[in-house]
This record gives sequence, C-alpha cells and structure tokens, in this order.
Amino acid sequence: MQSLNKIPTIALAILLAISIVVSLMFFFGGDVDPNAEYPEPNFTGSLLNWGYILFVLTAVVTIILAIAGFIIRLGSDFRSAIISICGISAVILLLLITYFSADVTPYANLSEDTDHSELSMRLTNMCVVSSFILAGIVTLVTLLGFLVKRIK
Repeated sequence: MQSLNKIPTIALAILLAISIVVSLMFFFGGDVDPNAEYPEPNFTGSLLNWGYILFVLTAVVTIILAIAGFIIRLGSDFRSAIISICGISAVILLLLITYFSADVTPYANLSEDTDHSELSMRLTNMCVVSSFILAGIVTLVTLLGFLVKRIK
C-alpha cells in the first residue's frame, strides 16, 4: 500500500520537471526572428502543446475519478452517489447552456490569418463565460461560508 501512495508524488514530480524544461526552452530558447517588431519565441508551439496535454490529462483524470467515485459510492451510500452525479450533471448543463448561447461574431482586432470558424469562436466564448460563472459561484460560496461561520 505504501508504494501506491508514492505514485501521485512521482507523477507530480515528472509533470513538474517536464513543465520546467518546457518553460525554460520557451523563455531562453531564442526567437524565430530577433529583428521582428514582436519577437516570437522558438518554442511557442511546444509550450502550447504541453498546455493542451496538461489540460486534456486533467480533464480525463477528473472524469475517470468522478465516474469511479460514483460507482464506489453507489454500493455504499446511494444518497452521496446521487449528489455527486447531480454535481457532474450541473457542470455539463452549464457547459451546454454556455455553448448554445455563445456569441460567434469574430472580433475586429483578430488578424486575417486567425481561424474565424464558428466552432472555435463558440468554444472560446463557452470557456470564457463558463470560467466567469464558475469564478462567481466560487466567490459566492466563499462569502456565504464566511458569513455562516461568523453567524454560528
């Protein structure tokens, strides 16, 4: 059982080491054209790809652990399992609502070679609006928790 507890620590250390290497490559790897008005680092693509990998890895692990937690709780505590599935359903509902209500109008300040597809604009708007809503919820819950603690 002791070795099972070391797996997350080892995974965190590996991900942190790769992140540090990619960051150092980005900041100290030079520029594509040093004489350009806005210099572009050589390893911009590597940094973005690493960010995408971390995002997808986080999403996949979160989904797998949520499903596993639901299955484990289903056998022992049915009410807790229903509450966890309601939380997951609320996040999915939030994403669906923000996706279908997203504005697909391209921004005027985007360059000509930027992808203006409806899907990319809708997904970007969905992520931004969802982030604002979730940040607002976290702020409200924090304030309410503080107030309830003060009242008791």
